Amino acid sequence: MSLTRQVKHELTRLEEPLSCCSSWELKALILRNGYYTIRQNKHILIIVVDDSAVARRLFNLLRQSGVSSPSIIRQQVKKLRKSHFLVQVSGSEQIDALLVYLDLKEAGCYISLPRMRTAVPKRNCCRKAFIRGAFLAGGSISVSSQSGYHLEINCGSAEDALVYQKILGYFSLSPLLRKREGLCSLYFKSAEAIADYLRVIGAGSALLELESMRVVRSMRNQVNRRVNCETANLEKIVASSQEQLDMIDQIDSRLGLENLSPSLREAALIRRAHPESSLTELGKMLDPQVSKSGMNHRFRQLEKILNKSGGLVPKQESCQSRN
Repeated sequence: MSLTRQVKHELTRLEEPLSCCSSWELKALILRNGYYTIRQNKHILIIVVDDSAVARRLFNLLRQSGVSSPSIIRQQVKKLRKSHFLVQVSGSEQIDALLVYLDLKEAGCYISLPRMRTAVPKRNCCRKAFIRGAFLAGGSISVSSQSGYHLEINCGSAEDALVYQKILGYFSLSPLLRKREGLCSLYFKSAEAIADYLRVIGAGSALLELESMRVVRSMRNQVNRRVNCETANLEKIVASSQEQLDMIDQIDSRLGLENLSPSLREAALIRRAHPESSLTELGKMLDPQVSKSGMNHRFRQLEKILNKSGGLVPKQESCQSRN
């Protein structure tokens, strides 16, 4: 199950909200996904959702709002190989009563869904219900290794997007606004902001799942950084060791290691014996032990001796001169 569906299913299992809150949750669903039509002289309000659990939640909210006989129709979308669910309210009087109850039209006016300016809930519980309904209607959430964390709410009009932004601001949430092909959406890219949003709408289990994913991802990133760092250090040690071995070989062939001072001869021999070790490790093998800077000083001295004798000759050139 996708994270989006997991969140929506959890929200649909929440206890039925208070009547004031249920009207705001229902209002958000109708504002985003509802449309009004007349078929064969029959007035129909249709709310389209993409999940059966959301359709059942919507059905219960309509019943709680006084609709006597809403219906659910499953519709197969062949191109997308998905099912949509049409939750319908029939009858002009019933639709009119519902829209007036939800403050989507004035009593006595003709029925339509180009509606009155959307108000902002005054109570925090109603604000939570409204943004919960907005997510059920057009929300999605994803976590991937490439794009990271992403939660988006499709708002439809710019007017509704501004209302959602204002309501989310009451909970110190500041989503970004995106306009695409005439439609607006709000989105979060921060894992912390997404966690706060899930906490506000009451998706506790999904929040725990997200936090678990954050921990796993963080641990994986730390391991990758450490492995990359250690790999880089090993490559550096190997390259430095090879240069030192070439330098020691050429000093030995030109001057002889036996002609070096005891400390430099000791450094050269310990490097030959342990080509894979770091300077710190080489220093600890000596008796008495030598610090990393002390070992580094000895190899700089060997480099000076080699430079006085003509400098380091690349290995290929050295082999050709022998031939």
